[in-house]
Amino acid sequence: MGRGIGRALEKAVSGEAVDADLETQGPSLANARRRQVFRYLCLRPCARVGDVGRDLSMSQATVRWHAWDLVEKGFLQMERARVFPVGLIDLADAALFSALAGTGRAAVLAASFASPGISLQELSERVHLTRQSVSKIAIELSEFGVLSLDEDGRFRRVNPTDLLVRKREANGARVAAFGEALIRRLSEEGLSPELLRKDERTLLLRFGSGPRRVLLEVPIDPYATAWMRSG
Repeated sequence: MGRGIGRALEKAVSGEAVDADLETQGPSLANARRRQVFRYLCLRPCARVGDVGRDLSMSQATVRWHAWDLVEKGFLQMERARVFPVGLIDLADAALFSALAGTGRAAVLAASFASPGISLQELSERVHLTRQSVSKIAIELSEFGVLSLDEDGRFRRVNPTDLLVRKREANGARVAAFGEALIRRLSEEGLSPELLRKDERTLLLRFGSGPRRVLLEVPIDPYATAWMRSG
């Protein structure tokens, strides 16, 4: 983004609320905590309730309450016990996202991308899990096609495949439709949404009713963000 555009955007959004409730009642995303849950599940579809609650400092009951409202209002959908934003991912990939949400899976995948050909023993030390646990996770992820396990003498080495890259590239049309549907849904709820910015990773929306308006940055690159951790 150019410097001039950046200043214009900063001016446009200055003073706007991010974590505030709108005065209007009814629309799901008028609620600040509900927006947090929605945003989190855009970042990491099929995330476990306990992880969402921990990362957002909410009780599991609170997360379930807001997620259920978002399902009822058509922002999220539920496939078995998996919850994810409507239209953001390929439905056939819900099981993959659910697997990536499991303990240690994201760390193993990230380490394999950081060090292709890493041995199971080295991987175990890198992610602070037992070799047995790492081996089990690597086998599971190889069954989804995102990792390969290769024999190298007495070592088994882990390599990332290009499957996630290909899925990410193929998701472009779906992401475009997701953004349009989200804006349309907010309009239907009377929240007068404005698209302030769109790039490969996020949408920045402003919406509200009456004088109060809020900002919502929506992650739209789940095939990259679901397994990347900031800490």
